Amino acid sequence: MRLLRQQTVLLALLIGLAGCSSVPPSMQSGPDAQVTKEGLVKIDNSVLDISFARPNVDWGKYRKLYFEPAAVTNDHPADYKPPRIDRRADGLNATYDLPDEALKRMSTEFATIVASVFNEDQPFEIVDKVGPDTLIIQVAVTDIRLSAPIESSRRSYNSMGKTYTQNSGSMMLLAMIKDGQSGEVLAKAADRGEGFDQWQLNTQVFNWGDVKTVYRRWLNDFKNALMAAGAK
Repeated sequence: MRLLRQQTVLLALLIGLAGCSSVPPSMQSGPDAQVTKEGLVKIDNSVLDISFARPNVDWGKYRKLYFEPAAVTNDHPADYKPPRIDRRADGLNATYDLPDEALKRMSTEFATIVASVFNEDQPFEIVDKVGPDTLIIQVAVTDIRLSAPIESSRRSYNSMGKTYTQNSGSMMLLAMIKDGQSGEVLAKAADRGEGFDQWQLNTQVFNWGDVKTVYRRWLNDFKNALMAAGAK
């Protein structure tokens, strides 16, 4: 949890710069402006839930991106109340906590979507080591809230029954951007993403599809925002 608190993060300013809200994003100013201990300033009207960024950053000089492996955990805020499990309907082994192999797969899938979004047609180079003119992107995915117990843990999974939910659930993205040379924190953001809001059969296949959809949406917004920020 300490790592996740430190990463309560980034991405939002940049994504906010490319947002299409009727009220454009703006950095707070004046004596009432919210400023973090790193000197990051709150961004109002961002498309993400929480956004902070360092003023006067020359985003246009960054053409290389170094993505650290995404940290994916079952952690939740201290005030989180897990859903009640109906042992009679869901079974004695029903759980909302993803197993380690699923958490590792979620991290791997994030890297896969990164490579897909930032492909050879984009003006950014994905690098495997940090250097000058490089942005370090740290991402954590946490507070994963499923709409139903994990499919393989449910009684219906073994009895060939079916479970329907309005969506697969949601997860929190925590991100931080640093300068690759100095390590200075440039921006932080946090955003909760969820899959399509429609009733459907709740299965592992559909849930993984929603994870990939959320990842792709986050990363496409990030890419477009970087391009817009660099052009200013």
